Amino acid sequence: MTLNRRSFLFRVPAVPLAAALLGGCVEMPQAPLRIGINAWVGYDPLVLARDQGRVDAQVLRIIDTFSNTDSLRALSNGLLDGAALTLDEALRLADGGLPVVIIAMINQSEGADAVLARPDVLQASDLRGRVIGLEKTALGAVVLEQLLQEGSLRPNEVSTLHVEAAQHADMLRAGRVDAVITFEPMASQLEQAGMRRIFDSRQMPGEIIDVLVVRRGIAPQRLLPLLQAWERGRQALEHDPAAAAALLAIGTDLSETDYLQTLKGLKLLPLDISLQELRQNERGRSPLAAQGRLMERTLQRLQLLSRPVDWKTLIDDRALRLWQAGAATKGQP
Repeated sequence: MTLNRRSFLFRVPAVPLAAALLGGCVEMPQAPLRIGINAWVGYDPLVLARDQGRVDAQVLRIIDTFSNTDSLRALSNGLLDGAALTLDEALRLADGGLPVVIIAMINQSEGADAVLARPDVLQASDLRGRVIGLEKTALGAVVLEQLLQEGSLRPNEVSTLHVEAAQHADMLRAGRVDAVITFEPMASQLEQAGMRRIFDSRQMPGEIIDVLVVRRGIAPQRLLPLLQAWERGRQALEHDPAAAAALLAIGTDLSETDYLQTLKGLKLLPLDISLQELRQNERGRSPLAAQGRLMERTLQRLQLLSRPVDWKTLIDDRALRLWQAGAATKGQP
């Protein structure tokens, strides 16, 4: 049986990240670019490109991690060259002093991030005096703040417990938490198990964005295989969603139909749109920076950033421009 991303994430110990990284130690003219992704449906175009053989493993390794927390740790420790992350995570990573740049905006959540609660919790206000489970991430804190506002709750009126994404279902079913801040496909899995969706990213439009982040100094030419993998996977998912779902739904406990339903909570961005978002004008301003300032202000209010974001140096569209030039010449992703 082929071991795919989800069967790997949820059924075996955390060996593959180390194994995959050790595999990169084989001598070759240039080590492959190592990019970390976790089990988030918004990163599935990269999974699809890899699992359909659209990625040359000699130049690009797409490596599964248990969570974005693991991706951040591996990136900080030099075990990864880049990762797919939420924008808030990218901002905090740069704020912490790691020299990274955003090279693409890949998706926007429109319902795919959600709060799932036990059946007796009917709305956000019912969480007063209850326990909310969430990952120890900036995004978890941001969604929690919005959730509390939705329920007219003060922070001291709820308890929080840090729970890794892979444990969300077990903790909720066992009654150790009353709600979890989670994401697809786990959100749909929990709904099918009888849990109730009481809040999602449709109620905070434009705030939850995913980006590709790499260490500063990597040549744009070396990043092209990563961008091409995203675009090839995205196009494959768009052109034949049934075939893509047949591969990607394996191990999620979702049917192919239900898997495709989870994608409706996401906007997967083509690279030409990503370039429009990252392209800076003569004053160093970009649409992504303008959109991201809402998240920046939220993180500052939560005291999760120590300084203003230097958007001009954080955003690097050179690889996207190189991709665009090549795509225009060759007529392919």
